[in-house]
Amino acid sequence: MRRRAVVVAVAGLAAAMALPAVPADPAPASASAGFELALVDLRGRKQSLGALPASVFAPRLSPDGRQVLFELADEANADAPASTRLYVAPIDDLTKRRALPLVGTGQNWAGVWTDDGQRVVFLVGGSEPGGLYWRRADGTGEAERLVDGRAPEGVYGNGRQLAYITLTGNRDYGVSMLDLASRESTPLVDRPGSEQHSSRVSPDLRWIAYVSNETGRQEVWLEPLPQNGKRYQLTRDGGSHPLWSPDGTTLYFDRDRRMYRMRLFFGAEMPKASAPEALRIRGFQQGDLRRQFDLTPDGRRFLLLFPR
Repeated sequence: MRRRAVVVAVAGLAAAMALPAVPADPAPASASAGFELALVDLRGRKQSLGALPASVFAPRLSPDGRQVLFELADEANADAPASTRLYVAPIDDLTKRRALPLVGTGQNWAGVWTDDGQRVVFLVGGSEPGGLYWRRADGTGEAERLVDGRAPEGVYGNGRQLAYITLTGNRDYGVSMLDLASRESTPLVDRPGSEQHSSRVSPDLRWIAYVSNETGRQEVWLEPLPQNGKRYQLTRDGGSHPLWSPDGTTLYFDRDRRMYRMRLFFGAEMPKASAPEALRIRGFQQGDLRRQFDLTPDGRRFLLLFPR
């Protein structure tokens, strides 16, 4: 595979960070019959897990790979307005899904697992006070409000830190990190007038990959942790929703509903990346903002939604 150096380092890191609660992208008309949830390996071989309603969004695998977290819209009726709530299901039997208790009266969405699999972090919208909450994944106990964020992106460092999205204005998204013990937030990435989102911290906690549209389209970028003012643009022809392989040597991303990967090489001076390689994985459901797919803990298969 041909290797090439990653792009120019950009000096100076923007200060104030904020990232949004990302609303659900509307399902395409072709998905009106619902979705097939499937595991697909790196060679494109699919294992169907079952069917889910058309309102399903953002499935996330538990750290042990045995459960899947997702959101579904409730049907509105005369007694209750439409709402969205989180569900947890065993990966081998989606019909046994159970709803987590609804916080507030409107929307509970954008759920992610803590890295020990004991809790889920999610966004509460449609009622006050909104923001990011967490609760036990088995639904017991009360939910606790964490921060006034727009969407959780990941829990890292043995449950000590939460990466989340903030929003300034209409679509000026950024990424911050919340210390879950002190509840103090630190801005990470927020370039005014553009969107930064879909962040993932590397398994060794030394790098953060994210998406920015500052060039006019969504591209994948990389920064060291702790930050030193340098940034590296990894894609040039578009790229979204990066995910790290478990060993931290590969980044997967999507473009036009197709999956790609690039190898990363970390030297003394600057990281380098191979040319993006298209995988035999395509046609899955994905919009511009929130990631609609996940990677199994062993890094061998993707969890994907396909229109039925």
